[in-house]
Amino acid sequence: MSMVIKRYIPIVILAAIAFFMAGDTLLLEPVLNDLASSGRSAVTIIGSFAVILSVVMLSRLHVRRIQRKTTVVESSVLLTCMWVTIIWGLYRFAVEGVSPAAEATVQSIFYGIVSPGDSTIYSILAFFIAAAAYRAFRARSLEATLLLAAGVLVMLGKAPIGASIWLPLVDIQNWIMLVPNMAGSRVIIMSAIIATIALYIRIIFGYERGWMGRGE
Repeated sequence: MSMVIKRYIPIVILAAIAFFMAGDTLLLEPVLNDLASSGRSAVTIIGSFAVILSVVMLSRLHVRRIQRKTTVVESSVLLTCMWVTIIWGLYRFAVEGVSPAAEATVQSIFYGIVSPGDSTIYSILAFFIAAAAYRAFRARSLEATLLLAAGVLVMLGKAPIGASIWLPLVDIQNWIMLVPNMAGSRVIIMSAIIATIALYIRIIFGYERGWMGRGE
């Protein structure tokens, strides 16, 4: 009985919830829509507790790494930044309550760390993108040659010097971005939508069990 509960009851519950949320999306039934709205609120509350649990688990993981002296500097920086932000935010909200001033203070600390970090990461990524573009633009095959030609035309059309060299380059660049590029983007989006629907169907019928844990 325990094995049946472990394997099949969660699948039945998830399938019922999936049907319920699909009905909320497809049907205009006030009672169903209100229940679905309450369900989304419950998900938000559960997500808040999940964040608390993730903070605890992350802290335990990096404390163990510090004790084992594997990633002492990285783990120390992560724990310091995380807990200073949490403690300072809780202190400001305890003193000032939920006010714009307290929120602005916490956000100033958060963005003061995140924004420089984002800028650093994007600066480093620029070198990787340049190296990847150099490898991809080698005209060793027909596909690479087409990619090289399209990349050169788009870069020249976007740059101010492109119109000075040849005015139709701007029109060619616009055509590449609006026709082939847009078509490829729509294909990728449609593929993602179809894959999501297929995953949804697999979850409903119980074929997708990766969320139940390893070995299920």
